[in-house]
Amino acid sequence: MAPPATFVDSMALQEVMISSPPDIKPTSSDINDAAPTGGRRAFKSTGPAFVPISGVYGGHLLGQSAYAAYKTVDKSFYCHSITGHFLVGGKPKIPFIYTVETVRQGKTYCTRYVQVRQPSPTDPRPFDSEVIFVATVSFKTVEPRGLESQVPPPTELKQWVSNPKGCEIAPAVDVPSWIEFTKLKGIPPSYTAVDLRKVDVEEENKSRPLHEHRKVQIYKPVGPFPPEEQSCLSICTHIYASDRNGMFAVTGPHNASDNIIHTGSLSHTLVFHANPDKLLFSNTNREGEGSQSWAVLEQVGDSASEGRGFIRSRIWDADGTLLATVIQDALIRVRVDNGDKPVGKGDKRKPTFSESLKSML
Repeated sequence: MAPPATFVDSMALQEVMISSPPDIKPTSSDINDAAPTGGRRAFKSTGPAFVPISGVYGGHLLGQSAYAAYKTVDKSFYCHSITGHFLVGGKPKIPFIYTVETVRQGKTYCTRYVQVRQPSPTDPRPFDSEVIFVATVSFKTVEPRGLESQVPPPTELKQWVSNPKGCEIAPAVDVPSWIEFTKLKGIPPSYTAVDLRKVDVEEENKSRPLHEHRKVQIYKPVGPFPPEEQSCLSICTHIYASDRNGMFAVTGPHNASDNIIHTGSLSHTLVFHANPDKLLFSNTNREGEGSQSWAVLEQVGDSASEGRGFIRSRIWDADGTLLATVIQDALIRVRVDNGDKPVGKGDKRKPTFSESLKSML
């Protein structure tokens, strides 16, 4: 099996020209040397996107949108928040085009608006093609220390990061039928761009109400970062990982993950609370097994209603610092009552996730 793609490979971008008619050509061999065009710059993905089963992983669009936006701001700024809206599912093996617009450029805060498209190679007007994802990315400069407070970290935090390699690699889709399917098919667990591992918290969840069940994953990027991009790529790693398997924090407590008919992210917001120095994966240049090399993603399904689920997540470092908070609104339609009634607009004749997998055995 080929080694997993590094995070740098996964995020790789090439600046492209915005011309009339649009003409997808590199403007510079160095992405940072190209001049902005009319307040907008565009970038084309050159690296692979993670594909859990058939569609592109949403965290890739989030992380790469932030990375593209980073290319348009001064190095004194860092991303402190991002909000993305998923409009159409991404297609594997087709490059993404990220158009970054300068909304505001202030002295301490600035804002970028990113539109993502997947035009076909023969599209004569690629910048007029369908938008599949949009994101608003806010940047700020580092400020002197001011007020300091946070919610206390989980009491189990030290235990979660005590033995990273003892945790199993998180499944591409954390659903019982998928895990069984991969065993029957002999598909080994794998990861790409980010080494993300699942912490077993099933026993402690048994005594919790459904809305307090926790899903816990730990992660770090794969491969080293160039020193000049250590900060921005570390932050993009957190953004990338924040979308992983979150929807199953809603369906899992209901034992309904196998009965999914249709699911997908609608919107995703991440707000960082720590300064860039606390967000660094400082030892990505070496093989580090210590807990300090891992971040913790703690996910809770606060609500399930109206064919949707609401996921609230917190990202911690191993010392208990709250690095970021994530909220996610997701489309979640499942078959209920033994198949007699669908939820939302899902057609009850449509197979569930587990039924689709059984048909492939």
